[in-house]
Amino acid sequence: IRMQEGSGRAVERSLALPVKPAGVMIGVKGDFDDFQTAEGSTPVFSVVAVDPDGNAVDLAGVNWELVKVERNYQWYRDGSTWRYEGVDFTTREAGGTIDAKAAGPSTITVPVKWGRYRLELKTDDETGPATSMEFYAGWYVAQTSLDTPDGLEVALDKASYKPGEVARLKVSPRFAGELLVTIGADRLLATHTASVPEGGAEIEIPVGDDWGAGAYVTATLYRPGNAAESRMPARALGLRWLAIDPAERTLNVALDPVAQTVPGAPLDIPLTVKGAKAGEDIYVTVAAVDVGILNLTSYQPPRPQDHYYGQRRMGLEMRDIYGRLIDGSPGDAGKLRTGGDGPGQQSKGSPPKGKLVAFFSGPVQVDGEGKALVSFDIPQFNGTVRVMAVAWSKSAIGSATKDVIVRDPVVVLAGVPRFLATGDSAEMRLDIANTDGPAGDYAVTIATSGAVSVPDGKDKGSVTLAKGARSVLTVPVKAMVPGVADLDIRLAHADGTSVTHKVSFPVRPGALPVTTRREIPLAAGQSLKLDRELLAGSILQDASVAVNVSKTAAFDIPAMLMNLDRYPYGCAEQTTSRALPLLYLSELAEQAGMEPEPQIAERIDKAITRVLAYQSSTGSFGLWSPGSGDLWLDAYVTDFLTRAREKGFAVPTLGMELALQNLENELAYTTDLKEAGREVAYALYVLARNRKASAGDLRYYADQQLEAFDSPLSRAHLAASLALYTDANRAQEVFASALKLAEDGKSTSSTGRDDYGSRLRDGAALLALAAETKPQPANMEGMIGFVENQRTQRAYTSTQEDAWMLLAARALTQANAEIALDVDGTAHKGAFAVRKAGIDLADRPLTLANRTDKPLTAVVTSIAAPLDPLPAGGTGFTIEREYYALDGSPATIADARQNERFVAVLKIREANAWPSRIVVTDLLPAGLEIDNPSLSGSAQLENFDWLGNVEPAHLEFLDDRFVAAFNRSANDDRLIQLAYVVRAVTPGTYVHPAAQVEDMYRPQLSARTASGFMKVSPAQ
Repeated sequence: IRMQEGSGRAVERSLALPVKPAGVMIGVKGDFDDFQTAEGSTPVFSVVAVDPDGNAVDLAGVNWELVKVERNYQWYRDGSTWRYEGVDFTTREAGGTIDAKAAGPSTITVPVKWGRYRLELKTDDETGPATSMEFYAGWYVAQTSLDTPDGLEVALDKASYKPGEVARLKVSPRFAGELLVTIGADRLLATHTASVPEGGAEIEIPVGDDWGAGAYVTATLYRPGNAAESRMPARALGLRWLAIDPAERTLNVALDPVAQTVPGAPLDIPLTVKGAKAGEDIYVTVAAVDVGILNLTSYQPPRPQDHYYGQRRMGLEMRDIYGRLIDGSPGDAGKLRTGGDGPGQQSKGSPPKGKLVAFFSGPVQVDGEGKALVSFDIPQFNGTVRVMAVAWSKSAIGSATKDVIVRDPVVVLAGVPRFLATGDSAEMRLDIANTDGPAGDYAVTIATSGAVSVPDGKDKGSVTLAKGARSVLTVPVKAMVPGVADLDIRLAHADGTSVTHKVSFPVRPGALPVTTRREIPLAAGQSLKLDRELLAGSILQDASVAVNVSKTAAFDIPAMLMNLDRYPYGCAEQTTSRALPLLYLSELAEQAGMEPEPQIAERIDKAITRVLAYQSSTGSFGLWSPGSGDLWLDAYVTDFLTRAREKGFAVPTLGMELALQNLENELAYTTDLKEAGREVAYALYVLARNRKASAGDLRYYADQQLEAFDSPLSRAHLAASLALYTDANRAQEVFASALKLAEDGKSTSSTGRDDYGSRLRDGAALLALAAETKPQPANMEGMIGFVENQRTQRAYTSTQEDAWMLLAARALTQANAEIALDVDGTAHKGAFAVRKAGIDLADRPLTLANRTDKPLTAVVTSIAAPLDPLPAGGTGFTIEREYYALDGSPATIADARQNERFVAVLKIREANAWPSRIVVTDLLPAGLEIDNPSLSGSAQLENFDWLGNVEPAHLEFLDDRFVAAFNRSANDDRLIQLAYVVRAVTPGTYVHPAAQVEDMYRPQLSARTASGFMKVSPAQ
């Protein structure tokens, strides 16, 4: 079922609906709960008859019969295999006839003993109504525990016991034999033995004081083999959980907040805790969370008592030789039953964009009377807040939950797009409900920020609301510039009642940003002015500019940092590449003449946490999620973690140990250097940096296997490893061979390789490793020259190239001492670098003057979205975007109707058959929203059999874009077809941006579709 709210968004749920019967139905109900009554009791059953509309009617001649249900097993031979099946047989215990009356239930009263029963009711008419009800008398035994012939029927006489009580275990066997009863939890607690006749027995079990939350009672019944009954089992097992009554260890927590409050006011939560032992301190934590957030993941309030006092996993293993005693006739192999937890992982929507209502108090000590007061400041919010408390003392624990309604006297719900692009126009829907405010006229005013505007005359109005009434206003909104759109909506009544509702959403450019790099000569004495003309044709408000004047234009530190910061994706490699240079940023900033950047430590800590989220249980790393099979990536991430730990950052010990163990294990099983020399060399280097490599292996590889390491970087890793073990001579020789291999260009092109690299990346990493080596190699100038030469050949760089170029820049420590500049009229000595926002550069131009007698070069790099969309085209790829109706027929979205759904299909063809890692980004027009298949069953692509099947490595269904990433091998089909479901939501006219595909590690290869416009019309 899909329901549409006023803003055009839909909610999808599944419902189970009853089917109306064709005739009269019989209903029966026992006077006990959970289909279980006491042994030896006389239960009363109420019987009624109802028509198809549920109205009670008279029905004469209802025959009833009570039968006892028992189970046995029938063995039979199926071809050459013995099989069995359970057989239920019944014994009639009682019966009779009654008349069902419309005036009230008729009753059946019948005594029962112990066991499983079924009450059956029907009329003499074979096509007439009939029903039945199964129940247990006495101690309950789960039916599933007896689904095999060697199951032993056992039951306990109570649901829980106090220490010192005696539990009674009833055993109902299928044969007589000797019984062994074992009591165990995380250790063996007690054993009992008894001889059990075929009619069964009861075993008394004293409950110990040290049984914790409870114990498992295991009953094993066995007997000698019997040739006459060779197919009968010689052993039967039964298992029950014996729970300890937790009442004495449970705290009673009572919450007493107000039932209803208003947003913007403190929510005071008084609470009382009872049940603690005298002299024990009591602590409590309180959380207050929007119920809507909790519903996203079907979150259940915490009940720690269920965790601590509930049934535990059995801590003992059961072993016997019964399998060796079974007749060796053929049988079926056992099969594991898997699955079943998928629905529990489903979430039900995207979280809200406003300020989240999710508060946590931390531990609060309760006073001597068991009381405490916790308070939270509730922001703008209308809804239900769930207050959840957990209390504990030294010997007891408890919890409580209560809901509080939070709402303004007049509730305003604003239906706005999740974002807008510059130039977009949308209709904002205001749903206004007078829940608790006075009746009458309300003046409405709307104030906006500079990112959006409301036309004159539409920012003021009025609405008349009776008590409990609702009204709807529609307000046009236009996006002006990128930024955050803030709208303050205020309602005011003549009696002074006033409500303010704030709405915020982002405004972005209508196209992806473009990187432009300029090398501008500065002759001796010449000056350069950088102002808004630099960004002509670009959107200033979202632009970033980096300026660098140094000895070499290749090592443009501010631009490379800016590129890494603004790179929009976050796989394990990209996260590592973004964070790795930050470890040395203070050194780089001083060298480049930059101001230190803020929050570096926090950014590095977040990167450590993020990359460890990609780590598998074996210590390996996946590119987009925990995975394995990429040893180069494993080494790269572990290299970052190693360097971070060397710099004093907190790297979790377990994660680090697993990562290093994974490298050791991979090296132990990787012997083909021709296929994996690059990966082996990097893993050896990381282990050497952690003093875990074998110096003998390193020397053997340098002396006997050097040619197997076929990239400059792999040889640089081997050389740096030797230097770490103080083998300076071999290190110098291997560094020299690495540089020669780089200059020759053999086996170092970007085609055909899957180690994220290129000639520039290899040269930069070679230089970086050489600069860290003590003593440094003699050919450092040659390495610097190679990197400079490679950089001049590239318009774009990858995250790998930028990261290693930044590390390599540390080799240029004394190169900039002779530079002299005037910066906005102030003398500056040495290299100069700065990063500025485009709007700042437009408002405050930057002037540079060369005060040396030699020419200099200013490298100016800008990242900005174009004012006019770029045309379709590209290199290395082609990409097409089409839309279809849900039945597969072609569709156009140029003029869509609100709540109409489409399938967006992207077709990408890669021109080159080589290993690649590509990413596809489709920016949405603001009038469309993705139906996330993880949240909406009808958006599952399996529903559309006309679509092909494709398996991306990573998918993101974001508010403003669809992203898919692929790890491609040389043998993969070069055609990729992607699809996702979109819904037209907010009426308005919108920019329809281009879809784009790029090779993440060959950034010169990319393609895009054409851009356009679309309109969403209101629903009819």
